[in-house]
This record gives sequence, C-alpha cells and structure tokens, in this order.
Amino acid sequence: MADNKKTTKRTKRVVVEHRERRDITKLCAFWGIVFSAIAMFISFVVALLNLCGVTISWAGTLQGVCSMVSMIALLVAVAFPAYDYCRGRGKNWKIVYWVALVLYICGIIGIGFNL
Repeated sequence: MADNKKTTKRTKRVVVEHRERRDITKLCAFWGIVFSAIAMFISFVVALLNLCGVTISWAGTLQGVCSMVSMIALLVAVAFPAYDYCRGRGKNWKIVYWVALVLYICGIIGIGFNL
C-alpha cells in the first residue's frame, strides 16, 4: 500500500514538471506572436506613409529593424515547441532541428547586415 502512494507522488511530480514546460512554451509562443505583430504593424505604417508620399529618411532602417525583430520573435515562438517535438524522437531529428535553427539564425544575421 505504501508503494502505491510513492508511485502516485512521483507520477504527480512528473505531470507538474511537464505542465510547467508546456506553460513556458505557450508563454514564449504568445509573446513571440505579439512582438512580431507589433513589429509588422510598425513596418506596415511606415510603408503606408511612404505610399502616401511622406518621406522619412530612416524609414528603410526602421522597416529592416522591425523585420528583424519579427523574425527573432517568431524564432522564439517556434523554437521551443519544435524542440519539444524532436526531443522525444531519435538523434537524427535533433540534428535536423539544430541545423535548421543555426541556418535560420544565420539568415537573420545576414538580413541584419542589409540594414
């Protein structure tokens, strides 16, 4: 009878740890989308002003920065759930994940040089 109680406590602890990890993933996904949306909206407003004939000397730089912020925010929003997905898989899945993550980060850095 005492063994069942120990197993139950251990099982509850694992469930709580898993729930906390999901909450962090959801939190990162939520704020990633929020920051990306704000950055894209600012970029949209600047593009709309340029379309209406309002010239801003630093508009291109602002749009580039907003684009980079959006990409970084979406990276944070997607990276954690993607790692949770591949963590339960084999070694090849993890290798593909890390290679894709490095390529994405290199792409963000490469776009940043064009500001």
